Amino acid sequence: MTKNLNAMGEFYARLGYKIVRSESSWWYEVQPRVFHHFPNHKLVEPQEAEIDALIREHKLRAIRYPTTLNGFGFASTLAVNTNPNYDLSCQHQKARNQTRRGMENCRVEEVDFDYLMEKGLFLNQDTARRQGFRNRYADPDYWRKYCQAAKATSGVSAWGAFADDQLAAFLVSIEVGEWAEWVVNHSLTALRDKYPNNALSFQAAQHFFQKKGYKGICYGLGSLESTPELDHFKQRMGWTLQPIKQRIVFSKGIRRLFSLANEPFLRILGKLFSESYTARKTIAMIQLYRQQSYDAPSS
Repeated sequence: MTKNLNAMGEFYARLGYKIVRSESSWWYEVQPRVFHHFPNHKLVEPQEAEIDALIREHKLRAIRYPTTLNGFGFASTLAVNTNPNYDLSCQHQKARNQTRRGMENCRVEEVDFDYLMEKGLFLNQDTARRQGFRNRYADPDYWRKYCQAAKATSGVSAWGAFADDQLAAFLVSIEVGEWAEWVVNHSLTALRDKYPNNALSFQAAQHFFQKKGYKGICYGLGSLESTPELDHFKQRMGWTLQPIKQRIVFSKGIRRLFSLANEPFLRILGKLFSESYTARKTIAMIQLYRQQSYDAPSS
């Protein structure tokens, strides 16, 4: 099944995720019995028979994928940059000033995954504390496995911004054809006033556009949860939040179970398990599932 996989698929396979190829798409098992399409920047429109076959064959609870605006789904975005001439003039004035300050305060360079395995974990844990919930990157065992898989996969790279020789921010990039997908970007709270993320995303982008000649950089698929601060940062840095839809398909058994969960119950559940990554994502999936339609998203 791993034959002809791109770097993203090879990386996910090494990380231990189940990888499946269907007629329209590649999928990985992002959570037990939940498939997610990859790579994010490629919108797909799988047929209903294809989806039903995947759910039946792999006994799935859910499938999630990005699709076109005229498809069935909930309103979302895709953060993309396709400007080969990307420079400071492409940024909002305030972001441009912050990026200049970031480059004055920080040096940006590629780092190896042995280094990131040791130094990146604290930034993962610090980011999780800042955001107010636990995530898998904050787990030492998972992070060790993640860096080992990345190190073994050609096309996966890491970039760091250093302030006073201390790692202040890092991102992980995966090359997929003529695109780069940025999949992790964490930073140190105490050094955010040095604007390491501005310097990091700007200089890494210039590397991929000007030195690698890439056609585009995907800075992430819209989250299941609201992320206004992050979205604002990406836009000011020159990325476009491309309007798309995402679709979630639940198995019949899960649909029947979730039909009993009303909104007040979900809100209470969300408060009780606010620090649980799996619980939060599941609740968000249920809420967004109920918002799906063929309607064009309102501007």
